[in-house]
Amino acid sequence: MRNAICSVILLGASVEAALYKSKTPPMGWNSYNYYNCYPNEDIMKTNAQGLVDLGLADLGYAYVTTDCGWMTRDRDSEGRLQWNTTLFPSGGQALGDYFHDLGLKFGLYSGAGYYQCGSTDLPASLGFEEIDAQTFAEWAGDSLKYDNCYASSRTVMADYTSPASTSPERYEKMASVLEGVDRDIAYFICQWGIGEDLGEWAPPIGNTYRISNDIYNAWRSIWRITNQVVPFYRSTAVGAYPDMDMLIVGLNALSLQEEKFHFSMWAINKSPLTIGAPTDPELTPAASLDVLRNKEVISINQDSLSKQARLIRRYTEEEWDIWAGELSGSKIVLGVANWKNDSQMVEFDLSVANASEANARDVWAAEDLGTISGTQKLELAGHEMRLLVLSDIIAPTSPPRSMGYYAAANATFSGNASEVGCDEGECAPAGSKVSIVGQGASVTFDSVAAGSEGKKLVGVDFINHELALDSAWGWGSNTRNMTIAVNGGTPKRWAFPISGGDWYESDRMFIEVDGFIAGENRVEFAPSGNTAAPDLVGFELFET
Repeated sequence: MRNAICSVILLGASVEAALYKSKTPPMGWNSYNYYNCYPNEDIMKTNAQGLVDLGLADLGYAYVTTDCGWMTRDRDSEGRLQWNTTLFPSGGQALGDYFHDLGLKFGLYSGAGYYQCGSTDLPASLGFEEIDAQTFAEWAGDSLKYDNCYASSRTVMADYTSPASTSPERYEKMASVLEGVDRDIAYFICQWGIGEDLGEWAPPIGNTYRISNDIYNAWRSIWRITNQVVPFYRSTAVGAYPDMDMLIVGLNALSLQEEKFHFSMWAINKSPLTIGAPTDPELTPAASLDVLRNKEVISINQDSLSKQARLIRRYTEEEWDIWAGELSGSKIVLGVANWKNDSQMVEFDLSVANASEANARDVWAAEDLGTISGTQKLELAGHEMRLLVLSDIIAPTSPPRSMGYYAAANATFSGNASEVGCDEGECAPAGSKVSIVGQGASVTFDSVAAGSEGKKLVGVDFINHELALDSAWGWGSNTRNMTIAVNGGTPKRWAFPISGGDWYESDRMFIEVDGFIAGENRVEFAPSGNTAAPDLVGFELFET
């Protein structure tokens, strides 16, 4: 991890305090998901007007962004970017005036490379940061989406590994320049989450920061991006929001249930809510527009605390998760996510959300459930995410108690399992980790003490930084799988998400593991099949 985040960069200007920061995640509309890199003036004006006519603007969808494809190949004699007047006959400033007259915000697009994404010759802003930022301000732009194509050369559009592409320096430079212009411009970093420590360098300078490769029109991209956003709870705050990419609600890519799930997951993680479907009832289904207009889900996203939800339980083989996030007014949003294609009954105790009793509201049903406590049983449809808002919460009187911590470095290794050294402050809390790679590798803990038999809560400290970049277009998931077997029982599998900014930043995932006996137990961690497991730091055992 980087040891510090520089507050004075490149041009000598502090960017941590002066850059524009919205108080809640930005909301708006972007041309890319439906129109790709082929926007024009009529498309932009029609969709801006649609935001107003459909009541979306009144709900907060304000930023209207013309994505890739708006400019000509050549800059003018002073080096300024030029709008393609065949596509935009009125020019950019007039387009911005049109949006402003509607009460909307003018979103601009460029990139930190040689060329714009989706082209081979349309100029981006690398080397032209000062004049481009000034031009954006003169056009009265309100935001800048800043992409990452052609970062290292004029021939490779998407480079995920080179120092030039992964370094934050190009983004820090534009931030410094934007800080100096005479206009508030929200900075939407679109670096794709590549490289290391995005959660450290991007939040101080960006209003939003893309945490993943692009979303695309398939359910599996929801799973992939969800697994990548998990660790950004550390950096999400007022003015700094993890961008899970534009919404695919209304693009006929998902079922209605999946659209609600998608919208819910983005909302609770405080992602910007950027519509990608046309604001035209003839093109976008009415039910999808209703999803985008759900005031209660929007209010969760726009909550004044800006606290990202946490993944608090995962049941991989059963294919469901529990998420929880803090809301203002001492409330909690609880998200119960069914990743399974089919419906299923799930059961959990309310104590997972640190509550013994609470008033509950079912958000999508718009129904007050009254007081709930103890064991909850929910019948979830396939790919449903049930959202509950808890209020008047009474905390448990007897939270789980720790039965001990077990560092992986003190376990017995077999196969290709091996200890990896960590610097001070890394691989928390043990300060060391074990790599578990390939079939036959395992890490075994003997003498794991339990006070009673049965299922136990286990907090697994793990490290996974295997980002789905090239694999994002296929079945890349941002997970590594690991099995756990207790006392020689059948191994059970869990999918571990991204843990942090590099291969030395750990996170903890809470799981429920069965098969313990009162007294000493043998617990074995291993890869799932002939793959690499996440690196293991250790685990803590809890009992109630």
